[in-house]
Amino acid sequence: MGVDFIEFPKLGIRLNVSPEAFELGPFLGIGPISVHWYGIIIATAILVSLILATKQAEKFKIREEDLIDMFLLALPVSVIFSRLFFVVFKWDMFKNDLKRILYIWEGGVAIYGAVIGAILSVFIFSRVRKINMWTMTDFACVYLPLSQAIGRWGNFFNQELYGTNTDLPWGMTGSIIQAFPDAGINPDIPVHPTFLYESLWNIFIFILLLSIRKRNKVPGRVFAWYLLLYSLGRFMTEFMRVDDFQSVNNVRYNQAFAAVIFLGAFIFLIIAATRQRARKRNPVYDTPSAYADILNTMKDEENLQQEVDSNDTEPVLSDNENRETASDPIPEADVEKPVEAGKANIAETGDNNEIVSPEPSDD
Repeated sequence: MGVDFIEFPKLGIRLNVSPEAFELGPFLGIGPISVHWYGIIIATAILVSLILATKQAEKFKIREEDLIDMFLLALPVSVIFSRLFFVVFKWDMFKNDLKRILYIWEGGVAIYGAVIGAILSVFIFSRVRKINMWTMTDFACVYLPLSQAIGRWGNFFNQELYGTNTDLPWGMTGSIIQAFPDAGINPDIPVHPTFLYESLWNIFIFILLLSIRKRNKVPGRVFAWYLLLYSLGRFMTEFMRVDDFQSVNNVRYNQAFAAVIFLGAFIFLIIAATRQRARKRNPVYDTPSAYADILNTMKDEENLQQEVDSNDTEPVLSDNENRETASDPIPEADVEKPVEAGKANIAETGDNNEIVSPEPSDD
């Protein structure tokens, strides 16, 4: 296994890392098998997202078994579609060696293909299980940008999908970048780490979608926000990307797809907002979605719990309040006056009235 390096010259950082993490085997005459960082990182991204999703599913009235079953269907379908999408637009790389289509660990997937595969999977799964498609989609899509944010670091180890040359402090270079530079790249000058830009942007999307999902009442709105934000970030980073993905008249396919998806998501959100305002003006026509019912139920349960907690809590006086209460003088009107004279002699001492017991009678 060769030793490669990745370097950030102006930051003084140099890492001796290779796309291959380690080798397994040989076993029974098979191997050795190279395990790539790309595959490890993608698997980690999927696992982290699934764990977080299962922990939150119950709050949104989604059964954990439904979520896992949908995941088991959507994962392979999304991987297949993402690979096929890439192969179609990079056919020259595979037409003379069709076996390479299966070498997915070398990189080469397209997010738009994965999204198409995921939507198709959720649609089929929802029909079979008879559950609301948008309820599942709005819940699960929140974890897509998290998976992408983690997965982009696979491009880092592969030294791929980088940008144009730059003199910025975080410009990067590496053994593979220098040995096999993309067209228009000076191998002696660092390049934009576009994988890092996309990773940070996807983390921002993930955090924002968590907030949108929490208060969403419109079916499909969370998913539309994901498409809008991701396509916006992708459109911008494509200006810096130099990989040889297909383009027409200097317009890259990925950039064109991003523009179309952004426009579609934007129109959907405008229509959804307009209809929501119309429902507020005409409540009689308001038909709550299944997702809105879930959120309302969660809110009612939270309010009920707060009422229970407040009823169970009794006010406790502080030490100062106890002392003040104990030292408060008793109003004169509340002091019971002696009924018979001679029963008690009252002697004044300073400002206090002291009750003195009567002398015993000789009688």
